[in-house]
Amino acid sequence: MTWVKISENNFFTLLTRASIALTILLALIASSFSTLRFTAGVLAGGLLAVANFYWLRSILQRALQLRVQEAPRFAVLRYMVRLALFAGAVYVLVVCASIDVFGLLIGLSVLVINIVALSIYQSLKGG
Repeated sequence: MTWVKISENNFFTLLTRASIALTILLALIASSFSTLRFTAGVLAGGLLAVANFYWLRSILQRALQLRVQEAPRFAVLRYMVRLALFAGAVYVLVVCASIDVFGLLIGLSVLVINIVALSIYQSLKGG
């Protein structure tokens, strides 16, 4: 078996690509066995989760480049804005677009699934 070398440099890219691939896979499976509302929920949730993760990384990278006095306020303000926009997007998807809530929750879980899978992979690899 060939092991993929996971390092600090490629972890974010690997996690993002795996999450997008899992979102597409789950949406294809959902489209075969479920309604369009459920499939749209899985797809929307997965894409929203990846976008939210990417935005969080961007905020943290920028906060770490600021002076110590400025970083906490910058990070907290951006975090609150990100959280409010995320909640607004979920509200619009569920209430206005009538996306299936369970499909949305499955889609939002793709990052957690991939983090657990990568953790298991790293522990089996022994490093």
